[in-house]
Amino acid sequence: MAEIAERDSERCGLCGSAVPMDVRVPNPLAPTIDHVIPISRGGGDTRTNVQLAHFRCNSVKGAREIDRIVPAG
Repeated sequence: MAEIAERDSERCGLCGSAVPMDVRVPNPLAPTIDHVIPISRGGGDTRTNVQLAHFRCNSVKGAREIDRIVPAG
């Protein structure tokens, strides 16, 4: 996850807000890895198909393909 967080400048790919890297799930702001195109929809588990996301943003997105959601603030 550290490589993806660095690549994404520690910003959520779904809402654009900063992701605190020192918190853990179940904290809603915890860092997670989101699959841009969900694996269940044919997306790969590749560096180009993943992005950093808050736990809450990733949970709200679920197995859908979306560009952005409401900021986690």
